[in-house]
Amino acid sequence: MYAEQREPEFGWTDEHRGLRETVRRVLADRAPVSRARELAEAGERHDPALWSELAGQVGLQGLALPERYGGFGGTLLDLAIVVEEMGRVLHGGPFLPTVGLAAPVLLAADAEHAGDGSADEAAAEYLPRIADGSLTAALAVEAWSPAGDPLVSTTADAGGRLTGTVPVVLDGGDADLLVVAANGPAGPAPYLVEAGAAGLTRTPLETLDLTRRAARITLDGTPARALGDPARGSAVLARARAVSSVLVSAEQVGGMTAATDLTAEYARTRRQFGRLIGSFQGVKHRLADMAVRREMAHSAAYWAAWQEPGTPGFAQASAIARAYCGDAFLQTGLDTIQLHGGIGFTWEHDAHLYLRRARADRALLGSPQQARAELAPAVLSRATTEGIPA
Repeated sequence: MYAEQREPEFGWTDEHRGLRETVRRVLADRAPVSRARELAEAGERHDPALWSELAGQVGLQGLALPERYGGFGGTLLDLAIVVEEMGRVLHGGPFLPTVGLAAPVLLAADAEHAGDGSADEAAAEYLPRIADGSLTAALAVEAWSPAGDPLVSTTADAGGRLTGTVPVVLDGGDADLLVVAANGPAGPAPYLVEAGAAGLTRTPLETLDLTRRAARITLDGTPARALGDPARGSAVLARARAVSSVLVSAEQVGGMTAATDLTAEYARTRRQFGRLIGSFQGVKHRLADMAVRREMAHSAAYWAAWQEPGTPGFAQASAIARAYCGDAFLQTGLDTIQLHGGIGFTWEHDAHLYLRRARADRALLGSPQQARAELAPAVLSRATTEGIPA
């Protein structure tokens, strides 16, 4: 008989705690929420000096990239910690678009084509530049189907020239490299377009999330480079989306944590009718709901980050995190504004910035409703296998 195999128990290591403390300290000093507001009101993309410091001194851009590509060989769990801390302070700029959305496509292509060398050239060219902070990138995908497939109208001809429009691309107006999902001869696949390519037009957009910039991308016979074998493009995009979903969920956890802490502190200091508002039962119940949602979102996001990327279990855990965290962060943002009363509706208060981030993140990789639709086949299959009545 075979010995029963058990998954290793999850637990925070000293390295995890040290990473969190370092990132939190740097962000508190260099990128608090007030700084995010300053950049937004000034119409600036990000703080270039901080970007360089995060790459050169802290090494965050290359944290989860393989050592052969200039990274540190960290895990998705490590990167989720970083993104969660960034979510607490509403950090914008190119970090999530580059490290959380575009780089996973390069890594997924590299993993999908392991052994045949078809993706190694692109990975070796671009990932080291992401790791050292000299390259920023953005992912251009129009939408996702309920089954998790990319829905794209952009086309790629036999020569690799792209034609079409992607309505909203996070950091698309400034990124050095665009990873564009397009329909080629073999179906949807990722293509690489460098800034300045012929036929590329980038139109800045007014965004709901003031702490991040976006653009409409128009391609008119734009020369592009297929990433790996286009016939495997759908699998590459699906694998990368699962990774990105975990990171967006971690960011949502960070935002929920900050919004809940902000509201709890207000309830401990604000007086109404001669009493602290935190003493009112209705306020206490709402705060308890916010705290429970945050804990459940934290569990969902980090359970997904703990799984092995590329496995069926990881894909399901990623969808579960996206299904829960998006709605949870949105409701927490709404509760934050309501429990702050009149001041919560003002421009000067930070509450609306968290609500804006919650709404934007929720739609970034497909809605929670789509995530639940993606999970339905697996749930029904398990119910049938285990004989659970429908």
